Amino acid sequence: MILRLFLMMLIALLPQPAFAAGAESIAGSSLWMAAPFALLLGAIALGPMVGHGWWGRNYPLLCFGLSALVIAFYLGRPEGPHALLEAGADYVSFILLIGSLFIVSSGIWIQINRPGTPMLNTALLLCGAILSNFLGTTGASMLLIRPYLSINRDRLRGYHLAFFIFIVSNIGGLLTPIGDPPLFLGYLKGIPFFWVFRQVWPIWLLALGFLLTLFF
Repeated sequence: MILRLFLMMLIALLPQPAFAAGAESIAGSSLWMAAPFALLLGAIALGPMVGHGWWGRNYPLLCFGLSALVIAFYLGRPEGPHALLEAGADYVSFILLIGSLFIVSSGIWIQINRPGTPMLNTALLLCGAILSNFLGTTGASMLLIRPYLSINRDRLRGYHLAFFIFIVSNIGGLLTPIGDPPLFLGYLKGIPFFWVFRQVWPIWLLALGFLLTLFF
């Protein structure tokens, strides 16, 4: 079993063809290209706990350094500059979508003049999961987090926030490219808008029902 896992990891680290449009001829691409991203995720998760002061001062430098490694890799390949510009255009579109949903949703104030109950909280989370597909997970979270915290201000527990993050901020928006940013990048690459909805709605419904039942 250990040998099998080792061989699978070894094969995964061998050079693989690049699937991004415009980057097919970039040679030598492999999982090693994801190392800067993996390091950044690890640093974001562990940095504040391991060295809070150092992390606060050097976080921008670390991000810049890891980004520079990826940029240098692409610039050293014949098709690298074109692929880099294409990725940059996708990134700008991604940021514009997220930013616009964040700004619009954060300017809307919803007030619920009732104390939080299991039924009301569950209904609010269900509405948030549905809205996430139209406003994005970021937009729906900004829209509903304030009334959600307000109605539960006298009985707020950690699991209230955990389930809000699970349902509204994550799995809720898995049905449309607007709902989940990675799906939006796929849409920019030519994946039909409703393709994900047709493929995953039963799984989405099952996962959502399980979490809402567990929360209730």
